[in-house]
Amino acid sequence: MVDWARCDGCMACVKVCDRGAIGSAGAAAARPKPVARAKSASEKNAGGKAGVGATSTTPRARSIAEKLTGTFAGGKPAAGTSAFSGTSAHSITVGGFTWTILEAAAMLSVTFAAFMAKELLLASEFVRALPGEALVPVRAIALAAFYAVQIWLLRFLVRRREGSFADALGLSRQKAAVGEMAVSVGLVVGGLVATRVIATLYGVATREFGLMPGAGADTITRVFGTSGGGLVLAGFMLIAVGPFVEECVFRGALLRGLEARIGAWPAIIVQAVLFAAFHRSWWLLFPMTVLGVALGWLAHERKSLWPAIALHAAYNALTVAVVVWFLVAR
Repeated sequence: MVDWARCDGCMACVKVCDRGAIGSAGAAAARPKPVARAKSASEKNAGGKAGVGATSTTPRARSIAEKLTGTFAGGKPAAGTSAFSGTSAHSITVGGFTWTILEAAAMLSVTFAAFMAKELLLASEFVRALPGEALVPVRAIALAAFYAVQIWLLRFLVRRREGSFADALGLSRQKAAVGEMAVSVGLVVGGLVATRVIATLYGVATREFGLMPGAGADTITRVFGTSGGGLVLAGFMLIAVGPFVEECVFRGALLRGLEARIGAWPAIIVQAVLFAAFHRSWWLLFPMTVLGVALGWLAHERKSLWPAIALHAAYNALTVAVVVWFLVAR
């Protein structure tokens, strides 16, 4: 047993301890409680504050013990650690689950690989040779598989450390006051108006300068067709499935993995640019970056992924509605 009162910081006890008791969080529990020394006459005259709680443990011993247990006096976390034992400062904890930058990078890499595989499949001679009525189901299946791979990897990363999928991504149901819910709704509506106004002004400006690509507005009909069934499928994939999966990846894992490494706003900007790049269009790079910033800030500010999912779904819903309106107007 270590006599902390006589410890001089030689660290010999750590080397000879065969049970690993020293250097772990258990050392703090095993350490004897400090013994208050008697107050001096001067301390009593001054109110006795200087002597209360003072211990016979040497300052050197206290410093060594704090380094071993990873805490400062008073139980505050030491620099480079979190309140969770063994947690690095380069990670962020959400709902009891700690996302690391390595996991975020793995998630992004697999998402990119799955995206490229989907694009190569759809551009293959086999798919392009299919009859028109078979193209829409094949494209929908490829898109669904792309989303399924991302959800599977997210679940794998969380389950491998026995975490909760909902808690880790900020999807848990939280009992919020009516006022808090009203704030979230207001931010979603405000974000939708702001991002849509910016996107509209950007579209008008690029069209005036001849920079708008001709096929940009026909992407939905080109992928899902113009039939009623195709448009219903487009609505389901782009309004329900797509926003949920993309928010889990970009604002759930990626944002939180980056946030502790580089800070909140740099992480929001980085994930927004990556989010825009995945839309595979230089023309969409600016409006999608703006949307990504709004979604990232909303997820960070509200500490939940649901407001960001709602904003993303509403944004896509307006896009689908505009396409349907143009088709009906023809």
